[in-house]
Amino acid sequence: MQAHRAHRRTAARRWFCALSLPAMCAAAGVQAWGAAADGTQAGAARGVLRAQHEAVLSSNISERILRVPFREGQHFDKGAVLVAFDCARYASELKAARAGAAVEARNAQVQSELLLMDATGKADADIARLKEKERRAQAEALAQRMSGCNVVAPFSGSVVETMARVNETPPPNEKLLKIVSDGPLELHMVVPSKWLSWLQRGSELSFTVDETGDTLRAKVLLISGAVDAVSQTVKVVATVQKAPASVLAGMSGRAVLDGAPSATRKPN
Repeated sequence: MQAHRAHRRTAARRWFCALSLPAMCAAAGVQAWGAAADGTQAGAARGVLRAQHEAVLSSNISERILRVPFREGQHFDKGAVLVAFDCARYASELKAARAGAAVEARNAQVQSELLLMDATGKADADIARLKEKERRAQAEALAQRMSGCNVVAPFSGSVVETMARVNETPPPNEKLLKIVSDGPLELHMVVPSKWLSWLQRGSELSFTVDETGDTLRAKVLLISGAVDAVSQTVKVVATVQKAPASVLAGMSGRAVLDGAPSATRKPN
């Protein structure tokens, strides 16, 4: 029973390390995410699939939500409206600001004409022009603020999580949606820094997905510019060349890099 409990504690620590900093795992003497899972195959590491683009969207607007047209898992195109706010009040304020700017523009024109006829002073004409600029700036500020009335998709993709609902009035900059992009997936790994003696950009690998059993081919795209000194690990990002529709961002699995040197075993 005690041996069983110790095994469960060790497994829990390893799971925690998969989600925490490698340096913390090394300090605790626990196998870090990215190390070979069984220690028997060189060039084997754990990895997680991620979309090339991920975003949590928000808005500077604090008004009632009119529409959230896309739900979790639904696809959208770039430029689609993901969240629409009730901005009738802002629209009225913008209309009034533009009307005020038009009035000041007319007044500035009149003052300029009077100045040519020596019927007014230069100071009055200058003040009229400055008031016109002030009103125009106020109208532009309102127009810029109204750009947040519709949260627009920055890329084509799918909704991962909806954090706001219709008829709610979230505060400014509140998280509204989490989205991921379409297209090729990326494989993120944390591997032993010793691999840098042979690992390089362009190195190819096979990745077996835990959830589906699919084996994917990938190519190393990026290698972090610094090694974690405590855990002696380095982050590596690879691009997945082709993945079936059943393979999604967030899935994990085991990667085996091509051309890894043979594992050396210590004699018993």
